[in-house]
Amino acid sequence: MPGYSMDLRERIVAALGEGASVVSVAERFGVCDRTVRRYRKRAQAGSLAPLPIPGRAPRLRAEQEEAFVSMVEEKSDWTIEQLSQEWDRRTGVFLPSSTLHDHLKRLGGRYKKRVASPVSATKMPAPNSESR
Repeated sequence: MPGYSMDLRERIVAALGEGASVVSVAERFGVCDRTVRRYRKRAQAGSLAPLPIPGRAPRLRAEQEEAFVSMVEEKSDWTIEQLSQEWDRRTGVFLPSSTLHDHLKRLGGRYKKRVASPVSATKMPAPNSESR
C-alpha cells in the first residue's frame, strides 16, 4: 500500500502472529481491518514487498530527465511545440505538449506558449492628436 513502509507491514503481520485479532491490530496501527487481512494473505503467499504502482509508465523516464533538463537549459525561450520537436529529433521519442507541460511544471521550469512576434502596426496606439 502506498505510504506504508515495509516495517509497518512486518509489524502488522508479527502482531497477528502473536495472536492479536484483526480488529485490534487495525486499531493499534491505524489501518483498516481489510488492510490487515490483505497483509496477512500476502505474508502467507510469501511476500510483503510493495506491489507495482498501477497505470501507464511515464513517457519521460527518470533516466531521461537529466538529458531533458540540459536540453531545456540550452535555450530558455523554447515554446512547448519547439521542445516537443527538438526532443523527438534528439531521442526519436514523441512527447505531446501536455506531457511536456506537466513535466516542466513539476520541475519548476517556465516555457513560452507561442513564438513572440513584433507588435502589429494596427495594434499600435494612435499618435496623440492634440492639433484638432
